[in-house]
Amino acid sequence: MFVDYDKEEAWLNEMAGKGHLVVKAGPLYSFTPIEPGAAVVRVDHQPSMKAGDFDDYRNLFADAGWQHLAGTRGSGEQYFASFSGDANADIFSENESKAQRYRRAMTTNSAILLPLFVIVVALWSTWNVSPESFLSPRDWYLTPGLWEREGWAFAGAFLFETPIVALRVGGPLILIGSCIVILVLLAYQWVLYRRTRARARA
Repeated sequence: MFVDYDKEEAWLNEMAGKGHLVVKAGPLYSFTPIEPGAAVVRVDHQPSMKAGDFDDYRNLFADAGWQHLAGTRGSGEQYFASFSGDANADIFSENESKAQRYRRAMTTNSAILLPLFVIVVALWSTWNVSPESFLSPRDWYLTPGLWEREGWAFAGAFLFETPIVALRVGGPLILIGSCIVILVLLAYQWVLYRRTRARARA
């Protein structure tokens, strides 16, 4: 997935130039055959919309000659194509309005980050795994005398508690990692937002 919409557009237009028009975006992209170079693809970002608002949004672009290619009312990214033959066709009239898609993306990601952060803080306050214990995985297991057992007695107790350990230790780590990833994403989107606005002033 792309964070920089300009780079994503460049790649999608390169694919369109080779005769492949995007019809599904995300972690895995899908394409449909077209005449090479027949379309110009642009990307927008919008927050989650009601069904009626989403229809109005697509119709607004359709009236301006843009065909909606991919994106749902809750997906954020929306993909449009122009078949006008103008290689410089754009859904934005200026860089200032183009920069706003990064601002909208930051708002969406902030809305995801906030509840995750609250959950992490709540779990951290009740977590019974100390930071030092990460250096000793044996401390992750709470079954008394587990490491003194042998044979099937050890294997049975170990396998029984391992899924619980994965939830108790791994779950919060995944949440913390998700928060870090979103924070990095937000920082990069802020840089892209400022860069695009700077081009508008130039």
